[in-house]
Amino acid sequence: MSKVESKSKLNVICIFLTIVCVSILARYLISIHPYSGMGKPPMFGDYEAQRHWMEITTKTPIHQWYFNTTDNDLLYWGLDYPPLTAYLSWIYGKIGEVYERPSMELFTSRGYETDTSKLFMRATVIISDLVVWLPSVWFFVNTYYNDKDLGSRILAFLFISLQPGLLLIDHGHFQYNGVSLGLALFGITFILANRHLVGSAFFVLSLNYKQMSLYYAPAFFFYLFFSNLNLSSLSKIKQSFVNILLIGIVVILSFVLCWLPFLSIEQSSQVLHRLFPFARGLYEDKVANFWCSISILVNLKKLLSHDQIIRVCLITTLTTLIPIAVGIYKKPNNRTVFLYSLVCSAFSFFLFSFQVHEKTILLACMPISLLILKHPAIVWWFGVVSTYSMFPLLFKDQLVVPYLSVMAVYLIIGYQYQRSINASTVESKWTKLIYFTSFTGMLVSHVVFQFIQAPASLPDLWLLGVCCFSFLHFIVTMIYFHHQTFSFNPIKFKSN
Repeated sequence: MSKVESKSKLNVICIFLTIVCVSILARYLISIHPYSGMGKPPMFGDYEAQRHWMEITTKTPIHQWYFNTTDNDLLYWGLDYPPLTAYLSWIYGKIGEVYERPSMELFTSRGYETDTSKLFMRATVIISDLVVWLPSVWFFVNTYYNDKDLGSRILAFLFISLQPGLLLIDHGHFQYNGVSLGLALFGITFILANRHLVGSAFFVLSLNYKQMSLYYAPAFFFYLFFSNLNLSSLSKIKQSFVNILLIGIVVILSFVLCWLPFLSIEQSSQVLHRLFPFARGLYEDKVANFWCSISILVNLKKLLSHDQIIRVCLITTLTTLIPIAVGIYKKPNNRTVFLYSLVCSAFSFFLFSFQVHEKTILLACMPISLLILKHPAIVWWFGVVSTYSMFPLLFKDQLVVPYLSVMAVYLIIGYQYQRSINASTVESKWTKLIYFTSFTGMLVSHVVFQFIQAPASLPDLWLLGVCCFSFLHFIVTMIYFHHQTFSFNPIKFKSN
């Protein structure tokens, strides 16, 4: 190896280590602020839920993890995520027992909030990102954007890995979304690299960490099916059958391995019951989707029964997924169309499915962020809007300071970046008007939400305002990417 090559390699390593340090610093600065349920008995919040799962998985037999028992009160943050979440909770719980045993004791540890235990819990999220999320982003950038220079790939890595909404929810509010999103991104990248079997296995792992990864399932299914389907000759048909069969076998085996301790009818049915709690209702809190937005005019709960609402949501969601199937069928084996379909699939579930939480907008954010070098303006803009849509939740968690700080940095850097990319083009009056209206609306609603009390007769007025304003942005973005799917020109994007 020549001195020039050695120096170049050393520079790349230094740059990568610097990026990792910046990523850790950003996460740490957010983590020193409050979190979900901090000091709020009796249930506390998501932070306590994650700690409690560590306690339950380490202190009770595995066959009791999803059942209501003397030691496992399901009404107090019972496990409601798939087995991989439970396994990771067990690993962190075992480490927590060594680090600070009282923090993992049954019953007596409820609401445990010492400074040392908080440091441990925050560290587990950062470590999870370092092990799963950041490597998955680096792998994607160097696979999908392998024709770009190092500087462009580093920018892409930063924009994808430092999504403001994901940082604030995982390291502020407190969750481990980076694990499920990272596993899904590994699956996406392996599929983009035509390693369909490995990609399918990673997507199953994502599903078995958080069931919300189902938002991507239609895009994965249609892409894998149509990209492996060739009916041009008898030999091609046979090969297609073998390829699809192998994918099916990998998916089934991956599920079996994840569910080994829960394969009995009693165990599996209880786990599924915990994973899909239809009794919770159409949506949790106020969420920027279709059903919550129309609740201002139409109260579905008064017009339809619970079961009828579920059926309406199912039909609506499936209907909005049809363009995805058609788009992939017309352009199979196209990597960018696959990314577009992931975006639209996530939107279909978020906007129209049953039992949606405001945090699940992160599932649309991830595939959109992957397109940063292709659609810089829309990716940057959506990063702002999606984070804004979660402001009421972050406000409740007392995370206004980190929210404003992260948003300010993202706004300034993102605006300058997308302007430099689009320097050769002239923004139309309509584009400028859209940006101005959007950001003015967000600014005004922040001021109103923070300083003006809602009318006593309409206590949720400002909250619904944020939801409806965000919903308008989301539905427009969904339509935009559907349009991109059908109008996509591979010549324009040479990487395809």
